[in-house]
Amino acid sequence: MIFTSESFSEYSVELPSEESVKNPTDVVNIIKSDGVTETVFQDVTIALRCLAFMVARNQYYLQASDDIIIVNVSGVKLLVLETTFLNQKLLNSFNMVYARGKIVCVHRNMSNIMSLSDALKSVGLKSNGVLLMNNYDLETNVKQTERPHIKVIDINFKASVATSSEGSVLEDTLQIIY
Repeated sequence: MIFTSESFSEYSVELPSEESVKNPTDVVNIIKSDGVTETVFQDVTIALRCLAFMVARNQYYLQASDDIIIVNVSGVKLLVLETTFLNQKLLNSFNMVYARGKIVCVHRNMSNIMSLSDALKSVGLKSNGVLLMNNYDLETNVKQTERPHIKVIDINFKASVATSSEGSVLEDTLQIIY
């Protein structure tokens, strides 16, 4: 486990009164390219405290371990990425931004804005025909060899999802505002 209850303990998750963390005790795992499942955060609350830590320090990414990077997406969501060649190309080519209720990728050199699916395809992800909507599509709905090894975390995170509309999604129906 990379981050435990002691991690980021001086930071708190502050949400508007009508918002709440849906599954605060769900563990945040990522399936790495070698097939090993690694626990990144002991629970969602710690992940959101990590987001608060990153926002307070104006930090875009955090190197969690030798092979895990955490990206702050506009102070609203976190992306947990394994540092595969594909993901390194993605981070070198694009900035991740939360705009109008969705995560978009802004190209660093060409003024293009595209979805995470399209950005991943542009850096070499083999198209499997699955439209990436949430963690189910990023991990479970694709073969191990076609996974981008990315996890999305926000207040709606759910550790176990069975459809493309559950938990943390790349495009929210209602924009999340902290």
